[in-house]
Amino acid sequence: MWIDSEHPNQPLLVVTQYDAEGRGISYQLEIEEISVDSTFKAHPPYESCPPVNQSIRLPRVQGTVAFIPYGDEEKFPVMEHLDQFQSFAWEEDFDPDSEMIQIETVRRLYNTWNISIKNIDRMRIFPQLLHESYNDGLLWQISQRDFLRWPGGTEDDIEGACFEPAADNLDGRLTSILKTFCPNLNCLRTLCTTHLHPQSGLFGAGKPKMTNQGMRLSEGRPCGEECFRLTDESYMDKVYWENESDLQTLRTILSISPDLFPCQLADICFKPCREVFVQRSHIFPDHMAYDDEESHTKNNKTKRKTRKPRLIFEDRDHSSFVPLEPCKHKGSCEKERCECSRRKRHCQLACRCGINCDRQYRGCECKRCTLTCPCYKADRECLPGICEKCDASLEVRLRATNDPCINTKLQRNDISAVEIRRAEYGLGAFAVQDMKLGDFIGDYVGDILTVIDTENVERATKYSGRNYFFEFSGKNSEEMLDAGPIGNATRFLNHTDCELANCVARVLLVNGEHHIGFYTTKAVARGEELFLWYGDTYWLDK
Repeated sequence: MWIDSEHPNQPLLVVTQYDAEGRGISYQLEIEEISVDSTFKAHPPYESCPPVNQSIRLPRVQGTVAFIPYGDEEKFPVMEHLDQFQSFAWEEDFDPDSEMIQIETVRRLYNTWNISIKNIDRMRIFPQLLHESYNDGLLWQISQRDFLRWPGGTEDDIEGACFEPAADNLDGRLTSILKTFCPNLNCLRTLCTTHLHPQSGLFGAGKPKMTNQGMRLSEGRPCGEECFRLTDESYMDKVYWENESDLQTLRTILSISPDLFPCQLADICFKPCREVFVQRSHIFPDHMAYDDEESHTKNNKTKRKTRKPRLIFEDRDHSSFVPLEPCKHKGSCEKERCECSRRKRHCQLACRCGINCDRQYRGCECKRCTLTCPCYKADRECLPGICEKCDASLEVRLRATNDPCINTKLQRNDISAVEIRRAEYGLGAFAVQDMKLGDFIGDYVGDILTVIDTENVERATKYSGRNYFFEFSGKNSEEMLDAGPIGNATRFLNHTDCELANCVARVLLVNGEHHIGFYTTKAVARGEELFLWYGDTYWLDK
């Protein structure tokens, strides 16, 4: 581009094209002049926010700063911000050459000397473990980047280093998945970034309650010509499975659900129904069936001796405490082995003790939940599998239904759509459709912080002038959400006076964890902006 001295306000764009011999041809392009309307308003400033649908815990090391916010802005007090920390994450001692030597050592011990990865870890000959957890350890870190090939290294792969079970080893595959699977009903997925408690890979040990003869005499239609219901005693000695892995698969499934009918097992195992029944009969002979009625009768005879002590709970006001990690001990929930019992808390649905545990929250018995529902009045959403009469079941959450429980909107993500656009003060959230009283706007999500975490980011928040901190309650100082780095549409609801607000925030306990749900407090017309009263404490430092 060059400017003609005779016409300085009309810049010219000249393009020159060259051929293979270096000869150029130049020609001029016309530049279209675009005038910006003086009334055009710039886009309101806002913080970058990757959208998420669930709160997460960003990895942090106490006393270590991961990055410098607003590092390229002169007015930001960088040194004052860094004085809060003892070290920088980018100055950690990291030697990739040392890691390659360690990996090569592991290769040779494993491939040449047949020493297992577990035994190598037990030797403690490396600065860090090869497998600390599903997402930590030397082998995991190496797997997350391109492997360096070097002259002193070998090409042999460390087969089995990641303990990947065989395709036909159902027990091993389920165990490996359970170690990374989050049992919280708000997740039900692997590699959860919200609940960082270590998972247990234990499962099974189920006892059958139904005998083989009881299954055969039970009501039901045959699933086909080879159904177990049409099988007589003469067939019981004619079944033999050559592949031992098929039989092991059946054992694994029965250890989890021992009373599944052969018709269902046949579909899972890809075997004829009557063959599955025969193998089930060998695995669970009738004398192994556990009779609840006999146990119940026995307990009634010794009722005075086995009377259970009265349970005391101190978690009625759930907003005053941080939920515990799910208990995963063996046996009943007693003080000697159960943290829920020691802290006088209710067990959660994610606890391994199950919904029949005496410490489980009893839920409601409403046929149709209203504002008088005990769960609603206690700021808890109804519990799948426990609040059965109002149909707050997991099945309802996973399928479309015309009449779901109204006190399960947050866990079902039954939201009313909003649109983010320019408002009187920056950006705002507007109703896409007409809304009525009590409609669910969304779950306020963000980075889960503690009080110490908020102190480390408070200086950056004051500098930007945008505060997305949301406390669960004044009594609970160990949990707080920050929708600054991550969030969803709920972070854009603007403030107004308490009398003018058309939305309200409710702190709810949903399947054992705290959530902040936004709900309408009055009818909202389509296109109307949604407002929230931020509270008095929000403006104390303004």
